[in-house]
Amino acid sequence: MSQRSISHSEVKPAVPLLDVLLRIREDIRNHTVGPYLYIGMPDVSRIECFVVGYAECLRSFGVEKGADALFGEWFRDVKKAWPGQGWAKAYLEEFHGDQERALRKYLDFVAEFRALPPEGLAAIPWRYGGEHPATQVPSWTPIHPPKPTLDLLLEVRRVIGDVPGRLGLFIGYIDVRRMAGFIEGYRLCLALAGARDEEYARFERWLQEDKGLPPGQEWTLPLLQACQGDAEQAIRRLLEYAVEFRSRAPSAPGAV
Repeated sequence: MSQRSISHSEVKPAVPLLDVLLRIREDIRNHTVGPYLYIGMPDVSRIECFVVGYAECLRSFGVEKGADALFGEWFRDVKKAWPGQGWAKAYLEEFHGDQERALRKYLDFVAEFRALPPEGLAAIPWRYGGEHPATQVPSWTPIHPPKPTLDLLLEVRRVIGDVPGRLGLFIGYIDVRRMAGFIEGYRLCLALAGARDEEYARFERWLQEDKGLPPGQEWTLPLLQACQGDAEQAIRRLLEYAVEFRSRAPSAPGAV
């Protein structure tokens, strides 16, 4: 096995995204102040992309989500609660910048969806092909090997190419915090499924040792400052660093 791969034999069933969100909701309800489980301090813009990153990991695993696949349709089409600008920005405006109230509103919708009876799930419109998800039996056991985080970053770089603004395909409006949330969500999904993505930890150490990022600080602020506040250029620099790191990394046998 190369140092950039993750052993499929180590992987457990994935944890459903909605389960993770409900765990976060429960932690917020049990504590008066953050930091909170998995997310630290509330930042809905970051968490919006945390959800996207986690979902991307589940997609790469090839799991069958069953009725959970209906959440987006229910949230958008039944509850009319997913506006065009995204729930994070809309809810933050509604609550005048109160991050925790905005997040609580979103998580309350998750809890409401999970409490729906079978007939309620079956009534949700499904405009895609195949069997209605309400009748499907979920299977959270991955059928594909885990994809390391750097593979994801290299794929993002390949898709966006040199086209300005194309990062929006992955994170919506371009912000370093949103990209950080996207990566965090993806990595949490791997970790909860037992996939040890140690290559990314080596990448983070390399950013400190070779690129001068401050120890104990994530990449967002240093790269944003280095790029004179240009969020897109900061993210692109991170992606270029991922390419450089991979080009230098050995491909000797051994688990990641």
